[in-house]
Amino acid sequence: MKRIIVLALAVLLLSGLCACAAQQPSADVPSDKETASAPMESSAETKDNSGPSETQKESEPAVTQAEPQTDSEPTETQTEPRSPEPETKTVSLTLPFMNTEDFVSFWPEDGARSAGLSLEIPADWTEDAGLFYCPLDGGVRKVMEPVCLLKEMDDVKWAELAQFDLTQPDGETEYLSVTSGVDANGRDYIWLLGKSWPEGGTISVWYPCFCYLRDTTGTTVVLTYYLMDPEAQAAKEELVEIIDSIRIDY
Repeated sequence: MKRIIVLALAVLLLSGLCACAAQQPSADVPSDKETASAPMESSAETKDNSGPSETQKESEPAVTQAEPQTDSEPTETQTEPRSPEPETKTVSLTLPFMNTEDFVSFWPEDGARSAGLSLEIPADWTEDAGLFYCPLDGGVRKVMEPVCLLKEMDDVKWAELAQFDLTQPDGETEYLSVTSGVDANGRDYIWLLGKSWPEGGTISVWYPCFCYLRDTTGTTVVLTYYLMDPEAQAAKEELVEIIDSIRIDY
């Protein structure tokens, strides 16, 4: 009987110990409340110290600061604009004083006097021994010939020239027209236009224009200006510019 009682007490004791062991939490495994409420130290540190990742930094557009514009000095590669080429050039000649009766042929004046003459011609013309040439179709042609100076051509003689007889015979030239005018300096001029057939060369026909320019002293410059086309307005304007530029140096 005593043995049975002892065994029953032992069973009750073991049951109580088992129940206590089941109720006591393990020290190694945190409870659910402890797990939920425990601060995530590693997560907090990551959040506090976090910043944009290297990938984010590279993908973000770089912010550049515009520098203020300043007037820059021309660099060595910059070239200064070239000045335009001159359209005309000035030449100086010495012409003899001569006499005439028919206005198309001349002979030396007694004493063989002469005077200086300057005039402006197109920049591409060349001068050789008092004759002027201009480029034409890869070659050159004679375009002007200063002939002489006529001393003291009075009003009577000038009026006679203005009424030049176009029908007078000339074995080399056929005369076409006479034109009078005043240049930009107030000097009188007369053009006597003819038609000529030069011998030899490549020009079959040209139109010499005898130009008489009288200054205030009565001295007259005689030029022969050769036209390829007597109706070419550009050539006539060119001749007017040359006449305007003539200066006599006594």
